[in-house]
Amino acid sequence: MRKYCPAVVALFVVTTSLGAQQPSQAGTPAVAPAAELSVGTAVENRELVGAAETFPLSAGKLFCFSRISNAAGSEIEHVWFKCDAEVARVKLMVGVSPWRTHSSKLLGDDGAGDWRCEVVHNGTVIQTARFTVQ
Repeated sequence: MRKYCPAVVALFVVTTSLGAQQPSQAGTPAVAPAAELSVGTAVENRELVGAAETFPLSAGKLFCFSRISNAAGSEIEHVWFKCDAEVARVKLMVGVSPWRTHSSKLLGDDGAGDWRCEVVHNGTVIQTARFTVQ
């Protein structure tokens, strides 16, 4: 059976329990989640293509592309609205910060009108992209 020096064991316990403090533990308030958001016609090579504020109905499908900061390890939602009616809700996991992610929406034959896509984190809207389909 091995014998360990009590001073070495105590030093190991003390050093492993003195990890770096999180900002909220150190008295610094946590930074609120933020998002950069835009809508386009495709996502290629992890980048949005065809970003605009007005789209033809013939586009058929649109993509909501977001860059999320300060929400690592959590979940966000892309909530799609046509006029003021919710038409889709997509849950997306956020890995590290910043994190890029996207969702898409098929427009359908009755897709013309005013739209918006919101990024929601823990029930709070953190960014909105508004666009029109003609």
